[in-house]
Amino acid sequence: MKKKAQLKKKTGTGRGPVARKVIASARQHFQEKITHLSDWREAKIQAENFRKTVISKHKLTEYDPLHGVYIYAQNQLSVLIELIIELPMLDKLADVYSEAQEEYMPSGPPMSPLTTSYFTCWGSFDLCFSGAKKETLCTIATDLCRFLKVDEGLTALFEKMQTSRMGIYKHEGSSGKSVFLREMITDETVKAISPGGYLGHTGEMWFARVLPPPFDIQGLDYSVVFTTPYVLGKSGPRKEFIPFVEEDWLAYFIRNFPKTNAKTRELAYEYLMKYGLGRNYWNEYVFLAYRNHQHDMILLEGFPDIPSSLPHTKEGRKKLPPAEPEAYRLSPSKGLFVSR
Repeated sequence: MKKKAQLKKKTGTGRGPVARKVIASARQHFQEKITHLSDWREAKIQAENFRKTVISKHKLTEYDPLHGVYIYAQNQLSVLIELIIELPMLDKLADVYSEAQEEYMPSGPPMSPLTTSYFTCWGSFDLCFSGAKKETLCTIATDLCRFLKVDEGLTALFEKMQTSRMGIYKHEGSSGKSVFLREMITDETVKAISPGGYLGHTGEMWFARVLPPPFDIQGLDYSVVFTTPYVLGKSGPRKEFIPFVEEDWLAYFIRNFPKTNAKTRELAYEYLMKYGLGRNYWNEYVFLAYRNHQHDMILLEGFPDIPSSLPHTKEGRKKLPPAEPEAYRLSPSKGLFVSR
């Protein structure tokens, strides 16, 4: 009995100081039964509006089952985040999120190279408070869910999404609707669907957030490329976009791993891809590296630590082709994208 009570206490206290403050606010509301306007009453009113944006079960049938599960979870999580983000203890994180939103205007090309899915995942799962616990909006919302006894299956999905991060993958072929990707440094291989429809070409390097199957269910033994694929490349001698840059990215990692202070290259990679070398590290890279796009993928050119390689830095703009709309095709003979 004592052990059970201890377990209950542990799951209701939150994993970090901010989560504990949020839960304390909830406890105070429930215990005092506040009837005047308060943080939590306002949050409930807001929730009624935000729940209208959650994808209905009927709508989910239009998606691949695995993709649909994660879309549902992300929309439910967005409701919870909107519930808590106005609380005073989250002001610092909310300010950083709001400033980044204003700076990068995430909506996908042509407005911004940062897509909504990319930015939402960054803001929910990667943007964090400084400190050992690295609390994010997702971890805080998940801890609150446990306190409120929300469905365990849903909180498990939140946890799975929280552990995700962007990664750099080498394309190793496709079959049907599936692509085969091998992640750099970890050398892990995945079979994944690309919901946007882009199946890519062998040898390309993708910058993407790949979510694994969340449950051990027969038939759902694949992963999902949850963000629109960013195809990485560099500028060629004729200013063409060359997407075969595995060795270039390996050199980038060798240059930057020491800056993470991680003990192994695997840990350095995990840290760098999750948090970057600054809060907006990868946001800034996507913004400055944008080269072109089509409806199902986005081309990024250059490397974060070489300003002259990025099309939209002061140094990089000098190397850009004339300001005419570009189109690309895969040249079977040369195996690279060339301007048309």
